[in-house]
Amino acid sequence: MAAPTARSCCVADVALWRALMDRTVYAESFVEHRDGETPETLRWLPVMYRAAAARLEKLEREAEQRYPGIFERLDTERVAVGAAVPSWCWLPVARVREVLAHHCTSNGTGIEGTSPTAQRSVDAARLASIGAWRAAGRHMVHPDDDLIPWPHEAECDGGDEMPVGLPGRWPLFGLYVVFLSPNPAVLAEGGFLHLEWDEREQRAALRIAPDTEPVAGLGRLDAQPLHLVGETTLEAARKTVRAVPSDTVLAASSDSELDRSAMLLAGKNRFWVRAADRLTSPHVNFVDAAQALGRAPGALWPPEQPDAKGGAPLLWLAMSANA
Repeated sequence: MAAPTARSCCVADVALWRALMDRTVYAESFVEHRDGETPETLRWLPVMYRAAAARLEKLEREAEQRYPGIFERLDTERVAVGAAVPSWCWLPVARVREVLAHHCTSNGTGIEGTSPTAQRSVDAARLASIGAWRAAGRHMVHPDDDLIPWPHEAECDGGDEMPVGLPGRWPLFGLYVVFLSPNPAVLAEGGFLHLEWDEREQRAALRIAPDTEPVAGLGRLDAQPLHLVGETTLEAARKTVRAVPSDTVLAASSDSELDRSAMLLAGKNRFWVRAADRLTSPHVNFVDAAQALGRAPGALWPPEQPDAKGGAPLLWLAMSANA
């Protein structure tokens, strides 16, 4: 057997540190009282981390308040599902909806399974977005502006090409893509991305849940699917609007309404489709933000240890490998 090299020992040490790491310790890399130690060019980084972490903590807390114990139930359901769904899909929204219907009491009803069907569908999509991100290990990704500029006024032509082979490139159950907000009162905003497998139709969809409201809240997440079909975002949106029940995307009862709904769906989500495509490109490098601040060992992307103690998220910086 060959003797271990210095590099292999280093990688093993980092892996052990990551496996044993309490996320509370990780979050201390970004605490406010250390801002004075941070180089001026990077002072935006801990500010963004704290703001995004606060948004995400609020969303998880509100979900648990509305449906106590929901994520543990859904994690158990994922184990039971096993290989019935692809490894890149956490839980289909239909299965989340079934768990809500049969096992959960919506806050305020007092009676098991009495959440209205429409509200249950909307909440299931929201919970699937948060749950996929949570189950993956609570990873946030901040793309460099050269990789994915954050549009504050999204264009609405819906003509971008759809990604090819996205499921085969998808690194984790779910991601939260985070950006600095131009609003000084908000500081950070972003969105959840995850892939879903439709067991009935046997097709994949990109689930998108922008988290861009000034105040984060479960009821403000607009989680919608975009089927991974067609050559352009607009074509995918048309097929999505035709196929998805009207309580989960804009209803369209005529061809003109369908085109209008599809254009709106494509325009809202074309940025997120581009983000999903570019963040799964082999030509992108990822650096742990705590490492960038000199406060943690290096780490490899995608992470091999999704589970960690504590609920604080881990932040990655994504940049073009050609930069």
